[in-house]
Amino acid sequence: MKRLLLLVAFISFYSSSNERCLSEKKIGIGSSWPPYVMYNGDNPFGLDIEITKLVFNKANVCFKFVRLPTSARGLAELYKGYVDVLPSASFNIDRANNAHFSVPYRRERMRLFTRLELPPIKSLTELFADEYTFVTNPGAYYGEELRQILQISWYQQRLVEVASVSRRIELVNKKRIDFLIEDEYTGYYYINRLGYERLRLHSYIVNDNAIHFMLSRITFKKNEISAINEAIQQLQPDIKAILERRPTSAQTK
Repeated sequence: MKRLLLLVAFISFYSSSNERCLSEKKIGIGSSWPPYVMYNGDNPFGLDIEITKLVFNKANVCFKFVRLPTSARGLAELYKGYVDVLPSASFNIDRANNAHFSVPYRRERMRLFTRLELPPIKSLTELFADEYTFVTNPGAYYGEELRQILQISWYQQRLVEVASVSRRIELVNKKRIDFLIEDEYTGYYYINRLGYERLRLHSYIVNDNAIHFMLSRITFKKNEISAINEAIQQLQPDIKAILERRPTSAQTK
């Protein structure tokens, strides 16, 4: 009964299936995260949505999108087997102990966005030690440097988590928080397209890593994982063409 209630709470969107499919995978997607995931009413779209459809159709794996409230909730539901796939996933050991990872399908760079005028830095610790404040997405992975920093309880108090990317950026734009740690192109999107011209991209790179699909250890068979990996490799020119539509400039300090 508990499992049924959890599934009812999700919202299902686009579905792709055919008579050859023995099962349908549930792909968990979170709140709006432009340019990768956005919504037109109840219909998801964006770069990662396009890539996901392309890869899973090529692999002949039937699927439907299921909307989840946060990245942290997505991980919990994947580990329990309530959803089968999470796109836009960074690799780390803890996650790999609980899920399979596909081969990478794109890269992601996490950057600092701020309204402050600051010189270059050598480490993120410098900013935490100077008592600046930060905002991030709950459940997202920002690399080992930040993970190590947050082992210190005093530094933990400098960081807040907010699920909505538009709210995170608004907090920094209004100077209520000093730094947003965010995907480079998501920040570009808001600066270039939505008028956040007072935000600056700091030169420091918080994390630069490959992005994968996380696949449930409970529901995925080896042949399905192999088909997805082969599809990603064969579709590299198409994926590159999709990603070239990302916004690509912002004022840097």
